[in-house]
Amino acid sequence: MSSTLQDLVNRAVFYSTEVQTHFGARIADAEWEVDFSADPHLTFTSADGVVLRARPHLVGSESDREKTWLWGWENVNDFPDAVVGLSHEVRKFGAAEDVSELTTAELNLDEELALRLTLASKEATDKWAHYPAAAGAGTTVWLLVDAAEIALPTPQVKVSVRALMQGLTQTTVTDHRAAIASYVAKRGIPTAELPDGGLRMLFADGSADLSFDDQRRISNCDLNAPLEGEAAEQFAAAAASAGTPAEAAAASRTPGSTPAPAAEETAAPSTTAPVAPTPTQAEAAPHTESATVEEPAAESSAAAGAQADEVAEPASEGTDTSQERKRPEAEQPRGDKPVEPAEAETPVEEESAEETKPKKKGLFSKLFGR
Repeated sequence: MSSTLQDLVNRAVFYSTEVQTHFGARIADAEWEVDFSADPHLTFTSADGVVLRARPHLVGSESDREKTWLWGWENVNDFPDAVVGLSHEVRKFGAAEDVSELTTAELNLDEELALRLTLASKEATDKWAHYPAAAGAGTTVWLLVDAAEIALPTPQVKVSVRALMQGLTQTTVTDHRAAIASYVAKRGIPTAELPDGGLRMLFADGSADLSFDDQRRISNCDLNAPLEGEAAEQFAAAAASAGTPAEAAAASRTPGSTPAPAAEETAAPSTTAPVAPTPTQAEAAPHTESATVEEPAAESSAAAGAQADEVAEPASEGTDTSQERKRPEAEQPRGDKPVEPAEAETPVEEESAEETKPKKKGLFSKLFGR
């Protein structure tokens, strides 16, 4: 059965959003450098000396000058297989799923393409963190990132609801219901069908009731915390049928998942939060919350970039594709010449929803590629 690029984006977007937010919180305000030698590594060093060393995989690059994307498997800079090997898996996946965008070496860029191809790469490889690294001369290399420290904690209702609402601002999502089905499967979140055709997501600390319109878009989200009543019974039943304790039933599929400390809880969107054309920032979350999604992200590809409060302009530009295809030496992010970090002013912390000040262009936008 073949897929489209949009299908892959739908399946990846919410899980990716939660991972990116968690990843960003770990590296907020850290300086970084990348090495594309035979032992590739991406290192983040914070002001107090704490280091996160990750394994980067170059999946592709985009050029602001040429307005093109070039897949890593084309490998015009002769990087070691350790650097670009995973991109070949993306190409093989694309061939199997008949997704031409994953098997065409060079593509013309549009506003969202680099991010969408990266989301598809995540679905193809099961690597869920990414980092767009500015390489100079209008070039950005898009990296998938491996690190044990990026493993997600046990799902929490506010964090997951925020991932859904924030994910809809990142790129066009055409089938919200299918996207949620993929997300809860990846996260191991139990669900229950609602009488009106909606869906209830069940967590150890609460529940979220989602309603959908006739085009399968989220129209409303009622968040309830703590877990109680019918939802508590459904959660217990789901845990019992899985043969695990209640907490384990809601645990992430990500290896190394750990319970989330209270300090890392994320406020969920509450009040009316239209997805397009200008999604509003999350408000503070009371005991029971409702977020009405009035318009689809699918109707406006600009929706992902429309909210300056949430997502700044991208720090990412792509790969030079001259006649000879090989980038000039000044543009090549080699191991002996670390990629220059883009300016990172705004940490990606799972921030309080009460913060409504516009964010500077920085780490949040760079991490998401918007």
